Amino acid sequence: MGLRMRSRTCLVVLLAALGCASEAKDRSTPENAFARLAPCVDKGDARCVFAELDRDSRWSIETIHRTLAEMRALVERSYPADRRAGSAVYGAWETAALQPDGAGTFAAYCGRRRCLEEITAGFGAVAGVKGVGPERAEITTTRGRTFDLAAADGAWGLATYGAELAAEKIRLADKLAQVRIDAKAFDEQRRATDGD
Repeated sequence: MGLRMRSRTCLVVLLAALGCASEAKDRSTPENAFARLAPCVDKGDARCVFAELDRDSRWSIETIHRTLAEMRALVERSYPADRRAGSAVYGAWETAALQPDGAGTFAAYCGRRRCLEEITAGFGAVAGVKGVGPERAEITTTRGRTFDLAAADGAWGLATYGAELAAEKIRLADKLAQVRIDAKAFDEQRRATDGD
């Protein structure tokens, strides 16, 4: 009888754990999406925050990552050694340009921007939710901090840095265009001097 009771207890605990795990995956409301930030805050993990961004913010970071990767490839292939210095080419994105993926790019951005400290300082229980447009909401915490959230296809995520990331994506695309021009000029100059 004791073994049967322990088996039932284990089954109840297992089902409860599975129920909690499926709740953690739910991004159908701003409150649920905001709650998903808790493990990121607890671990101090910006890569974790990246996974909880709204779709457009993640897409901006992924575009930034690809742009920086192309810039880095052009610089390493075509620029003279003395012109490869990171800050001159990448600006504030120098550390991010070395990252292997979008999550790393966001972590580098977040470190420079101190967003993890900002999120941690304001993170707390939800005191209020206000709709601010179609698929847009503001969550205010008991610490008095407001976080922007947005939804796409019914999945909510943190959108606090979305406008800034979208602007950076455009600025870096412009910078990439210049790097392409410069790389072509350096290649032509190298060919001209090697032909002498």
